[in-house]
Amino acid sequence: MADYQIGGGLKLVTALEKTQAFAEFLQTRMTRALETQDPTELHYLLAQLDDFHSYLWRYHKKLQTERGERSDLVT
Repeated sequence: MADYQIGGGLKLVTALEKTQAFAEFLQTRMTRALETQDPTELHYLLAQLDDFHSYLWRYHKKLQTERGERSDLVT
């Protein structure tokens, strides 16, 4: 948990590092929460997921501002 921090700069390397750290964080904490069937821990993990989701949306908006319509293309 100490290595996982949401927030910070909005750049590709940071987004990738945060994604990796979040995956490791979730893998550890989710396993424990599911094994113990702890609703408080699951609620905490959902809140962390919501924060991560917001972080990635901020990154998307930054890219959309910088790159314009290119970021809206889906192939």
